[in-house]
Amino acid sequence: MQQDYPVYHSMYDDFVWMQKFGDPLFHRHVAGASILGLVALKLADEEFLPFDYKSYADELQQLTEVLKSKMRGKPVNFAPLLKSIKKFSKAASKVDSQRKELEGKSFLSKWKKNPIEVRELNDRLMMTERAFIDREGLSERPWFKHLIYGPSKHNAYMSGAFPSIDDAIQRVTISNASEAWGLVQHEIWRVARVITQASQVLGGRLT
Repeated sequence: MQQDYPVYHSMYDDFVWMQKFGDPLFHRHVAGASILGLVALKLADEEFLPFDYKSYADELQQLTEVLKSKMRGKPVNFAPLLKSIKKFSKAASKVDSQRKELEGKSFLSKWKKNPIEVRELNDRLMMTERAFIDREGLSERPWFKHLIYGPSKHNAYMSGAFPSIDDAIQRVTISNASEAWGLVQHEIWRVARVITQASQVLGGRLT
């Protein structure tokens, strides 16, 4: 980043430098705004929301395996988290099949497509992401509600996966108290709960 943008986070990183040297005609800014505008139009105009929860489930699985390998030998059990991800993956596959079926009806004839079914599917796709939010939020940072992705408490510049679990692990590391691993297990259960909740929303069993 510093090589491409040498004034990054310096006293010269301001509008004047950008106007004179960085992007005098603001072409890059226009390009960035155009991309975001196209994304917004796609989200607004697509008949089905372009959310791929199968990839989401795969990512959750990979993130859990990485975390599990780091915690090998520690007194924590990742089975609840893995079980919830498996349920979420099944729900994602099912909703993907339902979307393909509805898209097939749309292709054959617009009269065979039920707009209420399309709306119901889109509602599930939209509400699923919200299901990852926990009302209590992160410990000591309750204004952050998403339990899958969030900013790191120990590195203000970065965000990461499973922030509540990461916070608990950091607390154990700092305190060096073996009984504190119960806090980590508690956060694993909390994350597993919201993932299970998301799978229920995606499957239409929870609204």
